[in-house]
Amino acid sequence: MNDEPKINNEPETSASTEANKIEATANTDATQTTSTEVTATEAAVTEVTPPEATATQGAHEEQTAEHSAARHASQTEIIAPEADKENSAFITGEARRLSPVMADDAARRAMGARSRRTFIIGGIAALGAYGGWRWLHARPDADGIPSPLRAAHEFNRRLSETYFSSSRLAPEFPRARAREPRINGGEGLSEGFNAEAWRLQVVGVRDARSFPQYTDDIAYMTAMDNENSGDDSSQLHENPDAKTAPDAHTASIMDTLAAPKTNESGLLLTLDDIKRLPRVEMTTELKCIEGWSVIVNWAGARFADFAKTFQPPTRDGSASDVMNRAQDLVRYVSFVTPDGGYYVGMDMASALHPQTLLCYEMNGEPLNMPHGAPLRLVTPVKYGIKYIKRIGRIEFTDARPADFWAERGYDWYSGH
Repeated sequence: MNDEPKINNEPETSASTEANKIEATANTDATQTTSTEVTATEAAVTEVTPPEATATQGAHEEQTAEHSAARHASQTEIIAPEADKENSAFITGEARRLSPVMADDAARRAMGARSRRTFIIGGIAALGAYGGWRWLHARPDADGIPSPLRAAHEFNRRLSETYFSSSRLAPEFPRARAREPRINGGEGLSEGFNAEAWRLQVVGVRDARSFPQYTDDIAYMTAMDNENSGDDSSQLHENPDAKTAPDAHTASIMDTLAAPKTNESGLLLTLDDIKRLPRVEMTTELKCIEGWSVIVNWAGARFADFAKTFQPPTRDGSASDVMNRAQDLVRYVSFVTPDGGYYVGMDMASALHPQTLLCYEMNGEPLNMPHGAPLRLVTPVKYGIKYIKRIGRIEFTDARPADFWAERGYDWYSGH
């Protein structure tokens, strides 16, 4: 058995191997053939796919893209949490973009850096503000306030004068909207005043001697609480209603005479002299420098008509023509109360504005004492600090007159 030759077994193994290779090759060819057939089938299906199927497939792809975008957005935006129902984002359904989540240590470092930066910036700003304040108060005063503030007022004045026009009127309102203004400030309204004894002093009138109201000495004694007292016995005048102004001070002693005891000539007018001028009525808004306003009905005489009758002089001495050559007139008008406690300066152009009135009625009634009887100024192109009550003296002048609130830090021009 052991002596059987082995040569016969080897050829059999080799033949088996060859047979296996042939079978594998056949299987591979069959697979490739099948794959080719499937590909051809898919191509055929694609070629015969109807348009409706293509549209459906596109819509599906679009929905898939929108879903993907929404899912991406949801990863970066979060609706206000349910527990935070007072949050406006929750109420409106607004999405809030949140910063990436930070570890506690990283959050502490970031907050610390921001706190230090804020402290440094705030400190620098505070030092700058303090330095500016020190610098401002180190400047020399100009008419009672630091010169830079006065320069700002003067800039505002020049700007207002540049754009001022007598044709630009303040708005007027229906009479039914008129209300009584608050009683705000009592400077110049000394107690014991007698309106029956009141006279309006007018100084600086051109050709004053030609008027029957002319007098060589306009000083007179009005019925005050210290009637017939001398200059050295003026009474203490304190006003609890006085407004507060920057650097304001209340004078402890105030002149209670209608004018200084001088031999100054001029006119002494009565209220009837004012009422003989054309009567004008208007309903305008009184604007206070404090921030409030009220609509009031006023009646009186235009100051322009007053100046046309009692003419101011010109700067060159020529004849006055208030209506046609107002620019030739002296530049200012001064108004003072009978006791000298309140005084207002006004440029001539503003005084001649068609809405500037010498007012003797308010809301259909004669002025009462708290509101400035018998005569007050109304000028709706200015703030209320120019509405001087109880006018005792009017002077035409080419030198800028004193102004009560300008001396206490407010703008002399006070236009709006």
